[in-house]
Amino acid sequence: MVSQVAILVVMYILLLIIKWRNLGKKSILLYSLMYIYISLVICVTMLPIDLTLDLKWKYDSSIDFSYANLKPFNDYILGRIGSTNQIILNVIMTIPFGFLYPLIRKSSNFIKTVLVTFFMSLSIETIQLIMTIFLLKHRSFDVTDLITNTLGGVIGYIIFKATHKTHNKIFSN
Repeated sequence: MVSQVAILVVMYILLLIIKWRNLGKKSILLYSLMYIYISLVICVTMLPIDLTLDLKWKYDSSIDFSYANLKPFNDYILGRIGSTNQIILNVIMTIPFGFLYPLIRKSSNFIKTVLVTFFMSLSIETIQLIMTIFLLKHRSFDVTDLITNTLGGVIGYIIFKATHKTHNKIFSN
């Protein structure tokens, strides 16, 4: 995992030197906060990545998709231990995204922010499913995560709008 975090640090430095070098200090701060946030989300949702492929799928055409939960809030309804915490943590995880995204993308509005949050969550869930099928066996695709992550983005956007005047003074270039 240390090597995977080191890769994220090197990518950050390259972005800083190559892509963000002409931005103002406040914009670099916002982009850096977003990069750190996304890196933490990757660490929580995808790392460690075991690159030893499970070659079973090459020889067995019946891929097991039981790692996908397509029933919203199924774990909660079934009373599974930790399901409430999982829901709360998934909402909390994307609140920063809903707040930071419109700060970085000045043309962003509510709909764009919610859609980008949804597609970020869908990407994470899809990658987790692919990783489970081909690499690891401890991740899953869960529609509840899509719903709760998107809700977190909505809450983050509401916080963004509620503090609009304050952060306009702080982050305007």
